[in-house]
Amino acid sequence: MKKIFGYVLGLVAALFAAGAIATTANADGSDADAASGSSAGSEMVAPAMGSSEAGGAAVSSSAESSSIAKPAKKPAKKPAKKEKVLAASKKMRGRLHYRKDAREILFQKGKKGAEVALFNRKGKEVKKFRVAKNGRFEIKLSKKQAKKLAEGGKYFRFDVAQKGYKAYQIRYYIYK
Repeated sequence: MKKIFGYVLGLVAALFAAGAIATTANADGSDADAASGSSAGSEMVAPAMGSSEAGGAAVSSSAESSSIAKPAKKPAKKPAKKEKVLAASKKMRGRLHYRKDAREILFQKGKKGAEVALFNRKGKEVKKFRVAKNGRFEIKLSKKQAKKLAEGGKYFRFDVAQKGYKAYQIRYYIYK
């Protein structure tokens, strides 16, 4: 019974000592860093069962390391807004038929600030531009661009990227 009572007293004394050490460690951060560093491993020597001092050293180092102030949490980032899908009725489209090697392309339902890229059938980019104002607009191509656009198939595609909306692709057929 005396042995058990001795262990309990040793444990209580160790906890009080650990509380005092933790309080002083929080007051002076440099001491806490030094105590929780490589020297903590040397304090963890196997304590003798009857000794309250050795048990106090082992418990105090573990209590010290758990009571060290954790770095402040960074504020959470706002979740990215999900891009909406543009309704088919509002998507940009060609206004009239595009004839092969024509140097002017007519569009409708354009939105100001939308980025449009023209690609030929082989996937090569022919021209990139930004829509200047809402509604109808036209794009003028050079002779080389017009030839490159018609190369490789019966249609070309244009990709449209608008702010807040998912990018979409439209096929524009080439008439002879």
